[in-house]
Order: sequence, then C-alpha cells, then structure tokens
Amino acid sequence: MIRKTILIKMLLAVVVLGLSVDAKAQKNALPKTIVVKGSVEFVSPKGSNKIWLYRDVMTGKPKLIDSAVVSAQNKSFTFKIKQDHPGIYKLDALHWDEASFWSDADVTVKMRGYDTARVHMKIPHYNFVEGSMDNNFINLFEQIQQLGYLRFVDEYNLEYYAKQNKKNDSAWITYLRTKHRYDSANADLKMRTNVLFKVYKDRPVLLYALRSDIGPQSSDKYDDVLKYLDKLIVKYPWSTEAKEAKQTIITNREMAARVQSGKPVPSISYPDAEGNLQGVEKYKGNYLLIDFWASWCGPCRQSIPKVKELFGEYHEKGLDILSVSIDKDESAWRKAMLEEKMPWEQLLSPDMDKTMKKFQFSGIPTMYLIDPDGKIIRSYTGYSPEAEANIKSILNNKTLAPKVRKSIPMASF
Repeated sequence: MIRKTILIKMLLAVVVLGLSVDAKAQKNALPKTIVVKGSVEFVSPKGSNKIWLYRDVMTGKPKLIDSAVVSAQNKSFTFKIKQDHPGIYKLDALHWDEASFWSDADVTVKMRGYDTARVHMKIPHYNFVEGSMDNNFINLFEQIQQLGYLRFVDEYNLEYYAKQNKKNDSAWITYLRTKHRYDSANADLKMRTNVLFKVYKDRPVLLYALRSDIGPQSSDKYDDVLKYLDKLIVKYPWSTEAKEAKQTIITNREMAARVQSGKPVPSISYPDAEGNLQGVEKYKGNYLLIDFWASWCGPCRQSIPKVKELFGEYHEKGLDILSVSIDKDESAWRKAMLEEKMPWEQLLSPDMDKTMKKFQFSGIPTMYLIDPDGKIIRSYTGYSPEAEANIKSILNNKTLAPKVRKSIPMASF
C-alpha cells in the first residue's frame, strides 16, 4: 500500500512537472516582437488621416498601443509590437475601416480606408490579414459574420419589397412566406460558426469569438463559454485575457442578480440638467420607467414620441418616467433634450461603462419598470410594440414586482 501511494505521488509529480514545462515551453516559443505592415487604399480629403492600433484585453475597453499617420502621398504604415504573449489586436483606419488579427506572427493587411461612395455609410468591409494559421481563425470568423449580415439585409429587403408589391404580384410574397428554401440566416450562421469552433476549439485565438458572449446580453451562453475558457486557461496559463474574460462573466452574473425582477432598483446619484445630483428614491409610491438612452442613438430618439404618448396616458394614473443618458458629450445631450422636449426628469450618467455594468445592459434603449415599492418588475431592450403592451398591462392591472425566491442551501452529507 505504501509503495502504491509513493508511485501515485511520483506519477502526479511527473504530470505537474510536465504541465509546468509545457507551459514554460509555450511561453518561450512565443514571439516577443512582431511587425505589422499595412496600407490604406483611400484616405480622406479632409483633415488628418490616422491609423490606431488597439489591443483587446477583455475588460470591455481596448487598450491603445500606437498610432500612425497616412496621407495621399504615403498610404502605408508599420507598427512594431512588443508583447509578453500573443493576443487580439485591432487596426482602426480613419474611424471608417477596421481589421483584427492575432499577434503570434508578423502580419500584413491592405485596408480600404475611407468610404468613396456619394453617400457615406459605415458598413462592414472585409479585410483579409496575412499572418499565421491561428490568425486565419479571425479571417474566417469575420468573413462568416459579414456574409451572414449581408444575407440578413438581403432577405429583409427582399421581403420588404415583396410586401410593397403584393397587390400587383401576390405570388412573390406568398412564395417567400410558404416555400421552404434553405436554413434561415441565423441557423446558417450558427452552423458555419460551429464548424469553425470545432476546428479551433483548443487554440487560444478562440478568444476572438468568445469575447462577444461574455457581456450582459449573453447570459444564456455563459455556461458554454466558461467551458471553453476553463480549457484555454489550463492549456495556455499565460493567457491573461482568458482569465479576464472568465472574471467578466462571474462579475456580470453577480451584477445581474442585483437587477433581477423583484430586487430593489439600484440607487444612483447622477446630475440633472441644472447640475444637481438626483436619485430614484423620490419616485417611491408611483410606477417608474427608467429609460437609458443617448443623443447619438437612433432607436432611442425614434422611441421618444411613443414614450411621450405613454406618459400622457398614464402619468395622472401614477406613472413617472426618468431618462438617464449615457452620453459622453454633455453638449450633445443638452442639444438632444432641447430637440426632444421630454416632459420628465433628465439625468446624465457620469460614467457610461459603470452605468451599463450596474444595470446590466449593452445596448440602448434599455428600460426598467419599477413598482411603487421601488422594486424591479422587469427590463426591456428597445421600446417595441410588445414592450409597450406589456407595460400598459402592468399599469392597468397594478401589477407589483414578483417576490424573489430565496435560494435553499444544499444539504451536505
């Protein structure tokens, strides 16, 4: 028995030593410096033309590494990246074009740059980055995403025009609605992405795709993402980004628990239009709809007339509305307030990122409906007809927030 125990300990020691040696060998094999070469086909005829280089450290805010200026005479750029381990980088060309890459080898990219169309639009543009095999994961992933997006737009336009012409050609819209042609755009995108995940499931560059599923909007995907992250953390212990991504999910889960239905609405202290700090406590006794928005958010601005109608119909019946802007430009916020003429209190978040984390949203408009006791009834992403109908039903029926179920501790044996 003693010999068996000693043997097991020796085997464990060999395994641990092997893992540590493997981790050390991995890190020593990584390039400490890589060269990024690129060019921009079109530059802006106005002002400075700049290229920014960022590193995604998985904290929600990319880290600015370097920048360079290009011109009509010299459209090329070069960056030298000194690093402890490879990671995800992004090139931002003139704030019009982007390209991402994995930094385990030198890379080269030709970017389009400025939009030369008569009507300028920031639409996705595919940039192939020449680099390593791991870098090709990003090339393939980005192409799949862009083609999926373009197919979605094409199908939306097809059905829209078929509806517009159904009086003259009803067969067109009937065909689109009844004929099963192929998988939906979402199903097609998922199948292509799943194959890519299977091929690269053990590679650190998988982080590039996982990063989009660690935010508040992806809570239903957390368990699957954590499985991938745990494997990457064990296999690539140098990947601080994998550890940071896991911590982000843990933090988001903790924050989400604080804003679930039935919980008291988190307290805030934000300045109003006069600069005075205001909170939500004074609204107790009434229903309160908190609307998170920004001056630059098109859907937010489009929803305001409908929210005004809701306010006009229900304010005398006990509904208050509070708008919280996440604008970083105070002058833009004030200009939008003057234009929209919203007849309820307006507050400005002093820190967009902290507010979004606190209330667990990644897109706006996001709205929280609070009951007279100051507890969260539910939240809404966007002010859709369905959201409006639900809010009216709650107000008409004087529905209160549900009771939060207390977790029962597991029995120990």
